[in-house]
Amino acid sequence: MSDFRIKDFLDRLGELGLLFSATRLADGSIRLNQWRGINYYENEPEIRRIWSDAMDGRDGRAQDIARYVELTQSRARSLKAA
Repeated sequence: MSDFRIKDFLDRLGELGLLFSATRLADGSIRLNQWRGINYYENEPEIRRIWSDAMDGRDGRAQDIARYVELTQSRARSLKAA
């Protein structure tokens, strides 16, 4: 069993300047969008290392992350609207 924690992974990359959003596509899949923040370029080598360590050889992990991002961004929107 993996000890990979999506929230910790996204929080770490966010601190370094790589942010995410998710878009549901017509076929039901979810596209994971990456946004470069202000600190991205100074932290790019570390971001690439963290990304490759987490993603290489792990089919389906990107979709797991996309589902998590979609759920959390939807929840944040609905809470703000209330």
